[in-house]
Amino acid sequence: MKKILLVVLVSIISISTVVTFSLAGCKPSEEEEEEIFLGLAAHAVRNSWEDLYVKAFNWYCEEKGITSTWTEAGYDASIQITQAKRLIDMGIDGLIISPWNIEALTSVMEYAEEKGVPVICTNTTVNSSYPLMFVGYGAKRGGTQLGEEIVEYLEETYGEAKGTVLELSAGLGTSEDIMRGGGFHEVVDQYEGIKVITEIGAADQEQSKTRTLAVLQSGEKIDAVFAQNGSMALGASAALQAYEGTDPSEVYIATVDAFPAITDEIASGYIDIAVDQTPAFYNPIAIHYLLEYIEKGESALPKVGDTITADDLQFSSGNEYLGIDPWAEPMWAPAEIQHMTDYSEEITEDYLWFQTNAVVVTEENCDSKLLWGNFPIPGW
Repeated sequence: MKKILLVVLVSIISISTVVTFSLAGCKPSEEEEEEIFLGLAAHAVRNSWEDLYVKAFNWYCEEKGITSTWTEAGYDASIQITQAKRLIDMGIDGLIISPWNIEALTSVMEYAEEKGVPVICTNTTVNSSYPLMFVGYGAKRGGTQLGEEIVEYLEETYGEAKGTVLELSAGLGTSEDIMRGGGFHEVVDQYEGIKVITEIGAADQEQSKTRTLAVLQSGEKIDAVFAQNGSMALGASAALQAYEGTDPSEVYIATVDAFPAITDEIASGYIDIAVDQTPAFYNPIAIHYLLEYIEKGESALPKVGDTITADDLQFSSGNEYLGIDPWAEPMWAPAEIQHMTDYSEEITEDYLWFQTNAVVVTEENCDSKLLWGNFPIPGW
């Protein structure tokens, strides 16, 4: 048995030198067959968000006495496909995966179905009917929420929904533009008094600064900025601070993402609001439902239309990791159970969408250690 397991591990590690397994990553011995063995196939660990996403999986598995192992694919769909299949070959009882490509990773779903391994997607999703569930907030909802915040700001400023909003787009046709930009436009396009100027910031801070300066130099008065990601928000903030005659405090900046530089800008008063996801909760939620499914079957899963509250799912045991209880506040709640086909036009196959709440980051809470951008993860 040991020789077979060793071959599998070497095979996976040879795909990418950065693939990592938890120390607990081995199949239970025969006398411990009742133990659950779960695998996580992360698409990458290249920033503190992704690192906390994986760490929370390992921490929660440890708390539940679950044997676990994980891989990360470095943003390469072909590597992730091979890794995920090898996890299944190791005899895992359930797979959690953040698919890097919604179509390419359907091959993993087919393989898991063939082997009888239940799958839950977290953070990112796949266009397949096989997963039990997707756990995530939803990029479109983030754009919608920020659009609503901008409308409220304009109404408070002018007594009605009017003014000029600069939208910094990652680029026409990108997932950020389609999902986040789509949600934003669904809100603001309802108001004739709101003028939207869309500039391509290409998800880049310097290019976004240049594009914002160009708008200011054209004589436009910007009342608010909607940035499809945090890097572009930083570029807009830098431009407003640098442009003579502009008071940055009079321009409302709203963005998706709350990484450390964003929380610093919020604390300094240059960025007003960010919405963000809750990486510490995604995999514990998935683990909970995998365990329920393994024990009780499909009847244990929530139903479309259900609202799941913090009273329904409690994750905190009071234990601390890196000096913090990552689940001390149920920032994921409440969650709405929807059809995956409601997530995006790209999703044509249906399964459950456990749509978590987002974290709204403002000056009041930007210093919270529970925000992933402030979580004291070594190395970031």
